Amino acid sequence: MGQQLHGTLGWFDALVAEAIPKEWNPEKADRLRRDAFAFLSLPDGSLLALVNTGAKAPHAVALLGSEGEARTVANSLEEFLLLWSRGETEIAELDDEEGASGRKALASWLKAKKVKAPKAKDFDFAAWLDGDAALPPPAEAPAVAEHTFAPTPVMKKLGPKTQRLASLLGRRADAPEVIAYVTGVLGKKVPPSTSENNDSVNVEAAKHGVELVFSHDILNDAFPPIPKTSKTFIPYVCSAWVRAGIGENVLDVPWKVTTEAEITRLLGPPTGRQAAFADEDELTVAYWTWPLDTAGHVWLELSFEESLTVTLAVKSAGALVRYPDVTTGLFVGYAVTRGLLDTSRFPAHRALLAAVETREAKGSEFVKQALARGLWDDHLRDVPGLHEVAWRWFHNMNGLWITADLKKTFGKRAGPFGHDEPKLDDDSWDAVDKAAPLLDKRFAAWIAK
Repeated sequence: MGQQLHGTLGWFDALVAEAIPKEWNPEKADRLRRDAFAFLSLPDGSLLALVNTGAKAPHAVALLGSEGEARTVANSLEEFLLLWSRGETEIAELDDEEGASGRKALASWLKAKKVKAPKAKDFDFAAWLDGDAALPPPAEAPAVAEHTFAPTPVMKKLGPKTQRLASLLGRRADAPEVIAYVTGVLGKKVPPSTSENNDSVNVEAAKHGVELVFSHDILNDAFPPIPKTSKTFIPYVCSAWVRAGIGENVLDVPWKVTTEAEITRLLGPPTGRQAAFADEDELTVAYWTWPLDTAGHVWLELSFEESLTVTLAVKSAGALVRYPDVTTGLFVGYAVTRGLLDTSRFPAHRALLAAVETREAKGSEFVKQALARGLWDDHLRDVPGLHEVAWRWFHNMNGLWITADLKKTFGKRAGPFGHDEPKLDDDSWDAVDKAAPLLDKRFAAWIAK
């Protein structure tokens, strides 16, 4: 190919073989430096590497993200070059529109050289990095039930393409139906795993009008994480954007609809209105929603703000706290005594809830036993406004912040990561009582009388 102008093939500085920095993953540095090397650096510090996958398999191309992301880009160097020439690497810096001319030249060169991708088994770099060993299920782990899709009347009204797509929501990535659709219909690859550092993977097929999201992190008790190795998971199909390229209207709504009134004439009044962003109070976006399975796990939403948006999604809560600490226990104790918690969500912990309500147990004891995956917004009562205010309070939005309130109540000290934290070591009932007056002001509208 010779020399190319910078940006002609995407945004990177050079193709240079070098050892993978130990700092990227000190724990796995020796294996990475023995069995892989970096050959391309991206502007954000991410690296592309060639990985020796085994004696009878070609070297695979993997992404070592600057934030710890680890995933397979291609099963061989040849496949990577072919994907690169089509702008389908799923790496924005290489698929950028400004690199189209260079990719066209690369495609011509590959064709002239008769370069083809060798047949190779799909390589899972994240699982390889973790040691590849599948985890035996722990004895106490609940069985993961296969999602059974009993369609609602609205599901049956969808066109055949949208209906097939919707039937995949909630299924595991390794389900035959998912593999057949993603590889056979979309012509894409199914992500083999996700991880804590890379908890979701998007698969976009623009010409088919579909963008799928795969994730193990669905905050819904019916879809628990499924470990693949100690640090990777088998993801589910958790959501999808549907666009005009799918080739059929959804519930007879034209894709080029220009007003909310047009949709209302076809579907009736909106289910509700929502803010365009979580920190906004003005409810400007009209939306219409319907369950697509009788269990109410999979939902269809049409929304309108200047144009039509169609999404399919597994119902998932919002995470108020992913990794609970003493402040979570304090809030949960307070929430139980003020009637903010949706106690119907915890049938297996009724005795413990009663003990917290009578102050015989602390909130942290309930958190430890019942909230292994953290505190979610739908753990609170489903009443207007409560989830939104709780979300803002836990995420430091619109002048609300749990940390600021608790520092005001208990004083502050330097935290382990350089930020101030409340002087709070125990969610005792004395501590709850001390915080209650301020919390009562925050949640006065929803406290059970």
